[in-house]
Amino acid sequence: MNQTIETIMRRKGVKSYTSQQVNESDINIIISAGIAGPIARNIQNRHFTVVQNKELLQQINDGLRVLTDAPSDYNPLYGAPTLIITSAPIENAPFADQNCAIAVENMTLAATALGLGSRYIVSPTRFIESEIGSTLKQAVGIPKGYRSVACLIVGYDADPSQTPVSRNMDVVNYVK
Repeated sequence: MNQTIETIMRRKGVKSYTSQQVNESDINIIISAGIAGPIARNIQNRHFTVVQNKELLQQINDGLRVLTDAPSDYNPLYGAPTLIITSAPIENAPFADQNCAIAVENMTLAATALGLGSRYIVSPTRFIESEIGSTLKQAVGIPKGYRSVACLIVGYDADPSQTPVSRNMDVVNYVK
């Protein structure tokens, strides 16, 4: 099978990470893959923020627990040492959500190809965009006038034996 197709089929949403931080060269490759993603009408209206600061990651976890009234053992970032936030302009940003989602998908594939675990998540955007998360939004450097759209957590998979979830293949009809 083609290596690209194998990477797509091997990709999984990882829920448990080691504490080892992802190195800068791998992060740069992952970000480059996100930037290389297709963009509707070439409107390059997305921005990438990489958060590896443990205290800020903990603030996001704690903030989401408060915001969602979740149990104290809830860990929305699953212990991942890196969070990548995609953001887009608040106003006049056609296709921004789609452009950010496509960038995250490319980044998940790059992470998989590099032997890293990742997971596409949107829950951190709820906190970052909330009133209580607004100071964090500034602290992580999301550009003024932008809103967080979608996120990717990245790290080393603590349970590499976990396989991708099975997918319902009965979701296609053909019109010929």
